[in-house]
Amino acid sequence: MDELRGASLIIGSIIGAGVLGIPYAAAQIGLIPSLILTLIVGALLYATSIILLRFSAKKDGSQIVTLAKDLLGRPGGYLMMAGMMIYIYGALLAYTSAGGDTLAAITPLSQVPAAIIFWAVAAFVIYQGLEASIKTEFVLVIGIILLFLVVALTSLPEADFANATFTDMGAWQAFVGVALFAFVGHAMVPDVYRSMGDYESAKRSIRLAFVLIFALYAILTISFVLVFGKGVPQIAPQAFEQIYGTVGLIIGNVLPFVTVMTSFIGFGLAQKNNYVDYNGLPSTVAWGLTVVPPLALFLLGYRNFVGTLQIAGNVGAVIMTLIVPFAMYGVWQAKGSDPAIAESSSSTSD
Repeated sequence: MDELRGASLIIGSIIGAGVLGIPYAAAQIGLIPSLILTLIVGALLYATSIILLRFSAKKDGSQIVTLAKDLLGRPGGYLMMAGMMIYIYGALLAYTSAGGDTLAAITPLSQVPAAIIFWAVAAFVIYQGLEASIKTEFVLVIGIILLFLVVALTSLPEADFANATFTDMGAWQAFVGVALFAFVGHAMVPDVYRSMGDYESAKRSIRLAFVLIFALYAILTISFVLVFGKGVPQIAPQAFEQIYGTVGLIIGNVLPFVTVMTSFIGFGLAQKNNYVDYNGLPSTVAWGLTVVPPLALFLLGYRNFVGTLQIAGNVGAVIMTLIVPFAMYGVWQAKGSDPAIAESSSSTSD
């Protein structure tokens, strides 16, 4: 149970737009290649999360930006912060687009006014700083995902196994970007360490989280690709309308709407707090810098949901989960005798 408690922190931060976009991205390259790439990306990001855990354990649970600054100097801290910002703003833009799409599908509104309403509600909650409401986010999102799984699995009698044979690797980079986006939970690694109290327990929790997330993505990918083939929409649950009619229309849009709303609020609060805590900005200024850019980009025409996930993954996620952690590990290896960088590893051995 302790490992599950720690794993829930990672799972709660990972589940969001990725779970909605992976089936579409998978359908573009084929079932088998997508499962293989999902496993590779998941294993790689698990490895870098353990690198960050090792350093966080040595620094009493320090946050990842602080760890990067300590090991790589001020440029390293800035680079980690830049990667996080690209990732978060990409997520907020994708959530705005998905929120508009799903709300428009079940109301008379068109996408743009629906997205503005979605954004206004989420921005208001972030402005109020209603963090107490976000404490239920994990339970809410897990409930949504379980319902999502049930509906997806009950669609399997409609499966066409010929869909499993399709392969087109032309879009593999796009898929990798979405997969990278969908496995990022690295910012929560120090919180897992502080929650568990020791390195080995935290490591088991992170491993459990990545195994469960991979299983979720694999089940959804198999279900959607077999049933809908290349007809999987960018927001995958919207495909339920093809099988269940009006009920599928409602379920297929309400589920992702609630998912992206809770995720927008969670990411938005995190970024707002980053501005307040790390940059010393007033709360109102921090709020404006957090919520205005994604709406502005959306209104300027950047509305491709999966395309936004791809960019956020291939740029932001690559920086914060691959480039910076491996650079930190390289510096630690080179300066392992420096007591300021490498303490005795007896408490953090694998």
